[in-house]
Amino acid sequence: MSYFWTFESDLPNGIGVETFSLAHIIVLFLSFIIIFLVIQLYRKQADFGRRNIKMTIATLLVMLYFSRWIWCAFFSNFSFFLSHLLPLHLCSVSAIIGISAVFSDNRLLKEFLYGLSFPGGLVAMTNPNLGPYPLFSFFFVEYTLTHLLLILLPLLFVFGDGFRPAIKTLPYSIYLAAPFIGTAFWVNQSVGSNYMFLNRIEKGTILVLFDKWLGTPGYLIAVLGSIVIVWAILYAPWEISRRQNFPR
Repeated sequence: MSYFWTFESDLPNGIGVETFSLAHIIVLFLSFIIIFLVIQLYRKQADFGRRNIKMTIATLLVMLYFSRWIWCAFFSNFSFFLSHLLPLHLCSVSAIIGISAVFSDNRLLKEFLYGLSFPGGLVAMTNPNLGPYPLFSFFFVEYTLTHLLLILLPLLFVFGDGFRPAIKTLPYSIYLAAPFIGTAFWVNQSVGSNYMFLNRIEKGTILVLFDKWLGTPGYLIAVLGSIVIVWAILYAPWEISRRQNFPR
């Protein structure tokens, strides 16, 4: 706990949580249990209780997002804020969309959460790439909680509220993401950041394999291919079910 608030430049070597280390696996297991239990609790609630749970998640997303800024202001520097904490990573965009979806109950926003935020959250949890940050550090805790909520929220919509994803509305989610992607590309070129992983690979992530095979920026081709495969997996069951139930 002595390093809880410490910025990465002041952390000693060798204390960071490595991907698929025992600590990381335990975090993944506990996250899965929490998500499962919250879904079961949510399904037992009346509309008022479900609304309160979603409002709690939205409130936590707001608090976690701005807690990054406060932490950066006290323990980091402006250059780190500019290159890492602008709302241009998929998780930051997803937090904004998730909060909006809770308040608006908009179908297209829910589709964004299922089609983009959910798989993005899974990738982020399984490949955290937090470098030197230990298990009991603000950055690791905030990162884990944020992505846990971004995985949980679309699952509540689907398995609690009866929301049914549809491949025909997925393109609207891509249109919604396009301005953020364009802005991320421009900021990356301006300040040398790596929002949306558009500029370069990040060590400790699956992108390392893509870069090894195709180089930079060729790895983006593999990323796009992977996204299409993930979408096929996520949407195939719903489309098959929809076709089976469609009257002939």
